[in-house]
Amino acid sequence: MHELAPLIARLQRHRARRNPLRRRLKRAAVAALLRDSRQGAEVLVVERAHRPGDPWSGDMALPGGRIEAVDEASASRAACRETAEEIGVAIDRSLGIGRLCDQLTLDHRRRRPMVISPFVYRWPRDATITTNAEIADWTWVPLAWLDEPANRGRFTWRVRGVPKSMPCYDCGDGRRIWGLTLLMLDELRRAGPGGRG
Repeated sequence: MHELAPLIARLQRHRARRNPLRRRLKRAAVAALLRDSRQGAEVLVVERAHRPGDPWSGDMALPGGRIEAVDEASASRAACRETAEEIGVAIDRSLGIGRLCDQLTLDHRRRRPMVISPFVYRWPRDATITTNAEIADWTWVPLAWLDEPANRGRFTWRVRGVPKSMPCYDCGDGRRIWGLTLLMLDELRRAGPGGRG
């Protein structure tokens, strides 16, 4: 089981890799929100709304989005703003625990590299989730559930018609955690008991 207090302590010492080109590339930021439960630490995962033309349509992900001018080029501000917009939960740096490694992906709008910066926050006490049109659903995922080999599998994803076998966590009902979200949650999970942090 991943106890929240030791996990927070490990995350505060965690040295996340930052992409040296992050300030020159398009950027996005996401928030990994943690809470304590009877099953130990849990992370909030959202299901993106199904929308034609959206490359992330229906994906299981962490709340977040692109860094905009209003964020003053601050990735953590963008993660907080996007979380408030998408799920109606106000977070700020006072709830911040740490950050995870930057992930490099492709900006689907411009077909250029984009950096995604993940930040970890405590769940605000008495917060209530109210989703906007970008979010279809949400769930709490125990980090201990991610440790179970039975919940890890593979699925076929097509890249320009070519099938590619990808690792995933199977959430049931055809929902999967995969891609960058899987990498981020694996890094978060490794910060727990027996992990390399």
